[in-house]
Amino acid sequence: MSVYYESTILRTGEEVPDLVDGGVVILYADPIPDALESVSVVHGPAAEPSRDIRPGDVFRFGEAEVEVFAVGDLANENLRMLGHLVVYLNPEEGTALLPGAVHGRGTVSLPAAGARLSLRGGS
Repeated sequence: MSVYYESTILRTGEEVPDLVDGGVVILYADPIPDALESVSVVHGPAAEPSRDIRPGDVFRFGEAEVEVFAVGDLANENLRMLGHLVVYLNPEEGTALLPGAVHGRGTVSLPAAGARLSLRGGS
């Protein structure tokens, strides 16, 4: 599997630990609107993704890995344009897939500033 997107965590908003504990990770690239700062993992992408996110790809969040199994219609555009992605972890069966989100299997803990984010998959 090859890495097609890499970024570095810059900071996390004060509400992020509760969201992560609840199974939601909200990513947003810097600069970020003030209204979204408290709920976002703010990161600095190395470059735009070299391809679209697909089911079966792996999202690495610090040391944790999450397998993507569903991708919303706007998720790729949001990631390219804003560095914005919402990852729902282990959603219950029947949970609606929002247009800007991905669903994944796995668990994450809150990594510190400086930790790496990446997406990887087959070519």
